[in-house]
Amino acid sequence: MPPRLSRFLRPLLPPVVAALICLAGALVTLALMGYAPDRLLGVLYDKALLPGRNYRQWAATLTDACPLVFTGLAVAVAFRAAVWNIGAQGQYVAGAVAAAAAGIYLGGPAAVAGPALLAASAVAGALLAGVAALLERWRGVSIVLSSLLLNFVALLLLRYLLSGPMREPGGEYKSLPIRPEATLPALPGGDLHAGLLLALAAVAVVWVLLRWTVWGFRLGAVGENPVAARFAGIDTGRVTVSAMLLSGALAGLAGGTELAGVSRELYAASGDAPFGFTGIAVALLGRLHPAGVTAAALFFALMNTAFRALERTEGVPFVTAQALQGGIVIVMLVVANMRWRAWGAKAREPRL
Repeated sequence: MPPRLSRFLRPLLPPVVAALICLAGALVTLALMGYAPDRLLGVLYDKALLPGRNYRQWAATLTDACPLVFTGLAVAVAFRAAVWNIGAQGQYVAGAVAAAAAGIYLGGPAAVAGPALLAASAVAGALLAGVAALLERWRGVSIVLSSLLLNFVALLLLRYLLSGPMREPGGEYKSLPIRPEATLPALPGGDLHAGLLLALAAVAVVWVLLRWTVWGFRLGAVGENPVAARFAGIDTGRVTVSAMLLSGALAGLAGGTELAGVSRELYAASGDAPFGFTGIAVALLGRLHPAGVTAAALFFALMNTAFRALERTEGVPFVTAQALQGGIVIVMLVVANMRWRAWGAKAREPRL
């Protein structure tokens, strides 16, 4: 195999192998539970491998993938700098809350209301992530701990607002709908919203930032070796804070686009959608690369579509899809740490 092609394909090996192993394991487990393997494979083939025959099915899958792209990018940016942001779920919720407030209470034409809603969601996510970053820089509080606990702060804030200040009169744990001019426009066909284009634009922007900017070089240097980066004159604290701010803004945009493009209202269950937590799996499966994150988000969205169909037609619990996502990441990490090259070299050694 040509060296250049080998360098391109080698990073793809762990996620592909992990996905195949876990899919096979899930099918075997479901077969032992009494589900017919041929019917399960038929649904998976029809809903996950060949969804192109049904535009609405593709639209549903891409709609699910849109927030996963944002949260996957958010986690990837932070993890590239060895900043363990576990708070993407809270930042997603904060973005949704700020987007709802902007969409309900701010007026103006669509050219102003839509961008204002998205800006509010990005700022809210960045502020929540910035709290965790500043707590570590000024008080030495672990970002893992603070970002994780801030998830609960965001969820409790959501419930408080929907029980009082933002509650729809006569409604139950639901906000007023956002203004029509603040919603994201539909793409041709009517089943997709413009948030998909924003997600793809975010992929391109993050790719450029990480690959072709000084900031991206510093981010990678801090992630690889923070001690060497400090000796090289890089302000690691500033890089950490900036990585968390961008990470939080991306996660907040996930909440904003989901609200403006799909739900149009804020519900108490808005915080239950695990887009932030799944974003960690998406980032790891995508090897922290924007293109990989996009592919991983699409893969998880396809799995969600397939397992919703399995639940509807075969009675397979949808929680199986969530277990599968976690299993894929665990197996991928195991596969990625295997010393394939060392094993190959050992196998070629002559035996005495």
